[in-house]
Amino acid sequence: MPSPRSLHVATLFLLLGCTAEPTIQHSAIDPAVHADEVARWAAVRDTWLPSAAGPLAQTALCHLADADLPATIGADPANDCAIPGREARALIGRLTAHVDSLVLTADSGVFWVGEKSIREAHTLALRDRPEIDGAAAWQGPIRLTARWAAGAVTIWVTDTLAPARETFNGVERWPTDTAWRFDAHFTPALDDWRQVATVRGFDLPRQVAGTVTIEIAGRRVPLTALTKGRGGTSWLVVIHDATSGEESYPAGRFVDVEFADSTGHTVVDFNRARNPDCAFTDASPCPLPPRENWFAEAITAGEKTYKR
Repeated sequence: MPSPRSLHVATLFLLLGCTAEPTIQHSAIDPAVHADEVARWAAVRDTWLPSAAGPLAQTALCHLADADLPATIGADPANDCAIPGREARALIGRLTAHVDSLVLTADSGVFWVGEKSIREAHTLALRDRPEIDGAAAWQGPIRLTARWAAGAVTIWVTDTLAPARETFNGVERWPTDTAWRFDAHFTPALDDWRQVATVRGFDLPRQVAGTVTIEIAGRRVPLTALTKGRGGTSWLVVIHDATSGEESYPAGRFVDVEFADSTGHTVVDFNRARNPDCAFTDASPCPLPPRENWFAEAITAGEKTYKR
């Protein structure tokens, strides 16, 4: 049965139609108001980055093939998935495939969070169901989450006591400029899931939300936008430009694009182009920008490379 989100996208698709040349509505913006909006966004982001939920708390990433299961996880280097952290136990538990469920068998010291039936079954992930969140397993300050798709299990590890949280030294940004704020038109995709290449060398399933079209340097540029999962209030556009590998992060940057209104209008603001999580930690498998999201121009807006 289609999800409410899929029905919403399908309805938008029918209302807006699939046109080769979408109409981009242009709106005026007060530079002072815009600068204040970007400043408030940057302040929130600078608070979030070193928080317990931010990328500086991500400490390990394990990628295992189906054939590697069952697998052990814990601080002991001999584990199949070895994780750091001074509070991590030598052995947290064992990862096992039970039909289409990835189950973590652990002792009573693990606390489960998530949808009731999934957490009670100690299920971290469901096979080839990336749209369904598995439970999160907490062992003290260590949190484990996972995805299981295309014959591989990916495990994310975060640690609320991660040392990197204490050494955050801020992010440098270009001055805010309304010239890098673009009105855009969104054309939805219909249930489009793809295996997207990541900076860590393996692919992960991501849902394509649709295409966001902007006008830049006298030409129309359709950008692929990804969904951000359940509860998301924006789409994700991953870009690469002439600053990538020079002044900005080599693998590209992320731009969050708010959901379009009923006419398909939205805004792409490169002043909010941000470093992906993998710029702050080696434990994040950030998606790489597709070729259609590459710019020959130097987009001198948003965040510059984070200096660890």
